[in-house]
Amino acid sequence: MTSFALLLLPLLLQGQHLFAAAFLSSSPLPIINNGIRSSTCNFQQQLLSKSSTALFAVDEGPQEIAVTINTTLTDDKIKNLFAWVKCAFDDGGGDKDDVYAYYYNNIELAIAAVFGDNLPSDSLPTKLLEMALKKEGLLEQYQQKEAIVEDEEWEEACVGDVIGRRDREQASLGAMGAAQWSGQWMTRPHSLLLVQNYTNVDDWIKPLKRKRRETLKRAGREAQNFTIITKPIRGGHPAPHSSYAHFRCVVQHEVRLLSKMYGASTNAFVNALAEAISRYIGTTRMAGVIQEYRDVSTNKVIGFAHEVSKGRTTRGQWFYCDDYAAKHYVWFHSVLDLVRRAIEDDRIDVVDLGPSGSDAFTDLKAQYGFEAVVDWPAVADYSGDFLYEEDQNEDELGDDMIRMIEKLVERQAARDKRRKSD
Repeated sequence: MTSFALLLLPLLLQGQHLFAAAFLSSSPLPIINNGIRSSTCNFQQQLLSKSSTALFAVDEGPQEIAVTINTTLTDDKIKNLFAWVKCAFDDGGGDKDDVYAYYYNNIELAIAAVFGDNLPSDSLPTKLLEMALKKEGLLEQYQQKEAIVEDEEWEEACVGDVIGRRDREQASLGAMGAAQWSGQWMTRPHSLLLVQNYTNVDDWIKPLKRKRRETLKRAGREAQNFTIITKPIRGGHPAPHSSYAHFRCVVQHEVRLLSKMYGASTNAFVNALAEAISRYIGTTRMAGVIQEYRDVSTNKVIGFAHEVSKGRTTRGQWFYCDDYAAKHYVWFHSVLDLVRRAIEDDRIDVVDLGPSGSDAFTDLKAQYGFEAVVDWPAVADYSGDFLYEEDQNEDELGDDMIRMIEKLVERQAARDKRRKSD
């Protein structure tokens, strides 16, 4: 039994990786709100007590079904998964009579429905998927096993929640590591680059080793193959990256990354899908700016960097790219471009690439001058306001009063920290 961050429970039974989920008609499903499960111990005990994987049909007696996950990732399957995620965003459209809406918040159901090879046609996951596809006009192709016709308007429509600036800022703090700078607990080391003494980007590049300079030069040359569009995340609007085009990048990125880290396996694949859904929903709820990468020849979105600036620090919060972009130095270009813009911005002293998922990635950042710092809030100043373009956000009721209260709280936290150190 392996337990993942979202309490996803894949089982290794009888020599096969099976997808564990017990759905009882008399018990509510565990719900994931904004990517975080509010599961109960009783539900987990039901899972752990089963000798085999069970899916129970709602209208029939309990029938045990060993669900085999097909780990082949295709654009059509990602579109099917996104149709499900859109229903989670929609949450029934406020319709209290929609008895199916809350099921779409369950990641296990989503993965079983889209990637389960042997689900009965009348099973709950299959029916939920068909309802989601019908809303998107994709059901007929799915039933006839036809390839989904590309539709640029559908693929690029922004479907995320309408979230105000303050809520977006609040949603950003956890990933930014606010627990450490607010004195709650230590987070992982952050990789930092001090830029206040640089006059241009060449000042950063010249001291690097030759191979690293050549990589950045190659990234600059590759830029002729893609376009970069800056898209501010605006309070009071859906996120500009809350589309299928961006979801596809997140899914491919996570599946590729976890496959490299843990090897190609069903465990890694299922975990990557769960991680991708959670991270996609998370990034679309946060503040900041998106740097969107598109292929010149197809105009398809191939990756995006999510940046957040606060105080005197700019944070490379998230980066996701598809398999094509991974081979064309897009991540290196995103770092190069972030450092260049930070040097040109008099408000910024530090570029923060955050913590790393592996020692190898920490080492890679270090080769480009980003030092892993344990007490990173002592170097990266996050104490000021979030930084925005002019008119990026709609005014919200009580903004001035809230800013004043936040500053008072920050000052008090700083005083408490000094007292503890004394």
